[in-house]
Amino acid sequence: MAKKKTLKYWKNKIDKPFHEFIRRRDADNNTGYCNCVSCGKKVHFTETDAGHFIGRQHLITRYDERNVHAQCRKCNRFEYGRQYEYSIALGQELSQELLQKSKGVLKLTDPEWQEIFDEYKTKLQELKDKQNF
Repeated sequence: MAKKKTLKYWKNKIDKPFHEFIRRRDADNNTGYCNCVSCGKKVHFTETDAGHFIGRQHLITRYDERNVHAQCRKCNRFEYGRQYEYSIALGQELSQELLQKSKGVLKLTDPEWQEIFDEYKTKLQELKDKQNF
């Protein structure tokens, strides 16, 4: 019987394709540039982070695509995500919905984690195939 994988293992495995997918999703398909969700600065997707509105420690919203957007590194890393501006960009209704959702608990089995990984690996490849950069 296979040994159960740790939560740390799954987070490390899923984060890479998920974050690249988010950064590419928010980028222009021809130029690769996107706008920071917080400050609006135009930045190439390779120079952005996948910024989370609700912190990554809340597992239930960690991989919710509505909670994560391309964000310039300055805003995400040095200005604590500029949460006020981020919430304005999301809108009050979605911000409140994500805040409520973040209070929940998420417990998944290894096959369920693998499914999330496979989903984002596939979504990322499909997006790369459409983009011209």
